[in-house]
Amino acid sequence: MQSFGPIAPHYDQLMAAVPYRMWVEYLKLLLVKQGNPTLTLLDVCCGTGTMAEMLTYDSYSVVGIDLSAPMIESAREKARRLGLDIPYHVADARSFNLNQKFGGAFSFFDSLNYIADLEGFRAAIKSVARHLVPEGSFVFDLNTEYAFAAQMFTQKDMRKKTALKYDWKGSYDSETKIINVEMDFWKGDEHWREIHTQRAHSDPEVREALTDAGFREIHVFESYTLRRPRKVSDRLHYVARYLP
Repeated sequence: MQSFGPIAPHYDQLMAAVPYRMWVEYLKLLLVKQGNPTLTLLDVCCGTGTMAEMLTYDSYSVVGIDLSAPMIESAREKARRLGLDIPYHVADARSFNLNQKFGGAFSFFDSLNYIADLEGFRAAIKSVARHLVPEGSFVFDLNTEYAFAAQMFTQKDMRKKTALKYDWKGSYDSETKIINVEMDFWKGDEHWREIHTQRAHSDPEVREALTDAGFREIHVFESYTLRRPRKVSDRLHYVARYLP
């Protein structure tokens, strides 16, 4: 079953409570901490483009890529409706080539966990590196193994007043570090299911992938803070500088 297919037209409704403005300010903070004044950004796995829109309003020049054609179509439609000039491309993070360089790149909301094999993850890191100028920054987040083992993906909202209802059940395999999440959605009389698969990339794996791709000055934080990660951190943010 396709991930981010049937849900695409309803995705922004599902994410209505997400603090996107805080995410944008956190991204900008991490760029400042790295001393990167760039105004050109690549949004890797951009989804429906909400962060790209906010950054465009904040005077950044943003380009977005995503593997899901329905999500990109939603992003393009929103940009047209808002009168924003944001180029969006259907592209695989593991192998994309835009023939363009950026001062920075970012990937939020555990998008890189969806690359559920280590070689694919390493390929995505290298693809991002190819699109950065020297000293460019890459900021991204990852769900941790703790989040998977603690069943944080098993959740639901079936309240009568909820327009878009959902019931998710996660199944985690500690040997493969893979979680499969069966996601059922209902809107009115419509029902659909998506199965989302993620992998818990370990900190040594992430650091090795970054280093091999030419990244240095690697820092990791408990998400949306400047604190060091803890054993019970469910999400981490990495920031690294491209110094080939």
